[in-house]
Amino acid sequence: MKRVFALLVAGLVVCLAGTALAEGPHDLNCMDCHTTHYAKGDYAFGVQPKVMMNPARTRTSADIDSLDALCLGCHNDETGIKPIKMHTTHPTSIRPVSAKVPAKLLWDGKLTCVSCHNPHPSNANSKYLVVQTKGAGMGTFCAVCHPDQSSPEIMKKMSSVVIHSDAAQAPIVQVTGVKAAPKATPVVKKPAPAPAKAPAPAPAKPTAPAAKPADMPY
Repeated sequence: MKRVFALLVAGLVVCLAGTALAEGPHDLNCMDCHTTHYAKGDYAFGVQPKVMMNPARTRTSADIDSLDALCLGCHNDETGIKPIKMHTTHPTSIRPVSAKVPAKLLWDGKLTCVSCHNPHPSNANSKYLVVQTKGAGMGTFCAVCHPDQSSPEIMKKMSSVVIHSDAAQAPIVQVTGVKAAPKATPVVKKPAPAPAKAPAPAPAKPTAPAAKPADMPY
């Protein structure tokens, strides 16, 4: 009996572990992030993008890039899913100045969220980073863009580091928002013009009095 119970517990643990590994924070079935017909953001994104102010010094605009806004659609204070605050996070939506970012990690020349993270289930790396840090440490990840600041020991490992990232590409269909149909201008009917008045008849000329007959002689 104890053996049967132990086997059941072991099986349950294996099943739960397999489920946890399979599902992860990003859905294997894709529909937690994407939609096939009702996109709210670029790249067939089904989550409403969240635009935030970008405090970075080398930012490309006052607000974050539209690609980063997709990520922040979930990672914000309202949803509570590992919320990101722009003033305390690594700069994003920027054009690198001193960092030596590999070209394959830039999107339209900009460093974005997906320059550091590949959010797709095909990426088995810890925290969806583009470089596996388990067993190697964060130093190898940082050295991808900051080799001048990395130690010689870390740089010796870089030859075996694999960058797992998707190819940067523009969205096939860019979502700019659903515009409401313009309101129809109400048609104001103008009152029909009043019929023209007939001209008043001219006053009749006075009739001359009839001539009196001449006096007849007697």
